[in-house]
Amino acid sequence: MMEKLKSRWKALRGHFWGSLAVDVVLIITAFMLVSMWQTRNLPDDGHTPPLELGWLDDRQADSIMVPGEVGVIYFFAPWCFYCKHSIDNLDKLVASGKLPWARTVALEYGSLDEVRGFLDETGVNLPVLLGGPKTTSDWNIRAFPTYFVIDEDGQIASRSVGYSTKIGMQSRVWLNQN
Repeated sequence: MMEKLKSRWKALRGHFWGSLAVDVVLIITAFMLVSMWQTRNLPDDGHTPPLELGWLDDRQADSIMVPGEVGVIYFFAPWCFYCKHSIDNLDKLVASGKLPWARTVALEYGSLDEVRGFLDETGVNLPVLLGGPKTTSDWNIRAFPTYFVIDEDGQIASRSVGYSTKIGMQSRVWLNQN
């Protein structure tokens, strides 16, 4: 039995397209398992914790969430390397109109100047809320960046941890729009 399996495996790996298909399936499976593990303790669909926070400076919005429109809540730390490189993707989606709204929440910062420095360095123009330990606990944030797609009803529709491309963010939003 084992010899038969080994023989079939070698035959499959010996063909370019078969080998490529196996590699793609393995990579996608690994990515999905890592993503599931990273998001396992985050608030789930239908449960959106409160976000009653103060705004940073003059970069405010009329409300934290926009009823009737899909948006993103993005948690970052000013010291986070991946946050510095992925927050721009979110900013561009909002600026282009492909995403109706987004709110960023600063966590684990030492001072307001540190948050302002992060925004100056990245050039992001999104409204920033100032979170603290209670926000981190309520939303169960364990890594940065962490972001949530919020549906038209104000409920969590999708969640993700780590760097995300503009296409990755846009596809999550698109999948959750009616």
